[in-house]
Amino acid sequence: MTGRFTFLLLAFLLALSLRAGAREGAVDLKIILAVDASGSVSRDEFRLQIEGIAAAIRRPEVAAAVRGGPHGRVLAAVLVWSDAAFPKYPTRWHLLGPPGSFEAFAREVEAFNVQAPGVPAIGGGGTGIGEALAFALNMLAAEPTPARRLVVDVSGDGPESKPWKEGAIELPAAREAAKRAGVTVNGLAIENEYAGLHLWYRARLITGNGSFVMQARDYHDFRRAILEKLLRELSPGALSQAAPRHCDAPAECLARR
Repeated sequence: MTGRFTFLLLAFLLALSLRAGAREGAVDLKIILAVDASGSVSRDEFRLQIEGIAAAIRRPEVAAAVRGGPHGRVLAAVLVWSDAAFPKYPTRWHLLGPPGSFEAFAREVEAFNVQAPGVPAIGGGGTGIGEALAFALNMLAAEPTPARRLVVDVSGDGPESKPWKEGAIELPAAREAAKRAGVTVNGLAIENEYAGLHLWYRARLITGNGSFVMQARDYHDFRRAILEKLLRELSPGALSQAAPRHCDAPAECLARR
């Protein structure tokens, strides 16, 4: 009960940030890259995701795309998620655009580890996509900087599984809250084990203006796919698409289900 109340309370702040118009300090995009660390993801596969994201952040074409936007600034964070019963691990928000900002973000992303000596294991259990999306919505709600477009990127290698935690927020409810609050949800389907995962993502995960699914053949192909995905999300056409809101806050959206 407490977790759901916290989700609804923080999500209400999301609507307030969306109401703010462009002003000094505004950014073109706030984006969260949500990375799968569930039990189906091995240590090496997790590192391939982390290294692929860090490499993409360092690419000059990504920096050029960020700086080419109307404000020339993007707020970005990475969120590592797994089962609903397990902790989530977010980075800090990073303001991309100023000199040195891309390297600072890449270095923080690279600091994630799993099952390393002296470091608690990250991830495990089932595939709690709904709780991950709810956590990401809370992150967006708690970050007050106005942005025209809000995006959560979900990458993973399987569909949502039944949560281990009683009362966990499942994907249909979290997706509906994102949709009605104007948050675009995109997907990157890693199809090393679950053939046709991109079809499941397209039908049950993505939502919002300009939403799409990118496919990676396996974890080694993730580096290519995440770079293409970021460049597509930073394109002028994507940055111009602000999703409509159908209610004032995700809490109200959920209440109307």
